[in-house]
Amino acid sequence: MSNQGVIPGDKAELRRVLADRLGVSVSEVTDDVNLQDLGLDSIGVMGIVSGWQRGGLQGEIAEFAAMPTLKAWWELISR
Repeated sequence: MSNQGVIPGDKAELRRVLADRLGVSVSEVTDDVNLQDLGLDSIGVMGIVSGWQRGGLQGEIAEFAAMPTLKAWWELISR
């Protein structure tokens, strides 16, 4: 994945990254849909978040795993 480690700069970019990673359409990644229902598993969370951590993200993988929605992830990234 060419953008691994690049922290999304806005919610729309985060939506595109997640849709691409999950192999779903961008329209399926709504603010409150449970990303696990779209196929995200714990290994996927670890892969995505650890890449962002290498890019400078301060959040913990467990925080993202505990709140698997676009809205919650954007709040974690943008804090």
